Amino acid sequence: MKIASFAMLASLLIAGCVATTPPDILPAFNPADPAMGVRDTHYHPAVVDYRHREPVDPQNWRRLNEERSSANPRAGS
Repeated sequence: MKIASFAMLASLLIAGCVATTPPDILPAFNPADPAMGVRDTHYHPAVVDYRHREPVDPQNWRRLNEERSSANPRAGS
């Protein structure tokens, strides 16, 4: 067990001392390059289907569940 721990510690120390730099992940992408252009963007509102709702009094939850169930053809969610 001591030998395995020593070997692992030695390999970590040696790996930490390596002088290589990490590879370029996106070597072809340069934001300062004018040839890259700018991607077209358009606005997407975050609250497209927003409907204002007021608080209501408690109602019969079983009736509400039956109205919203998938078995009801008039169900709206």
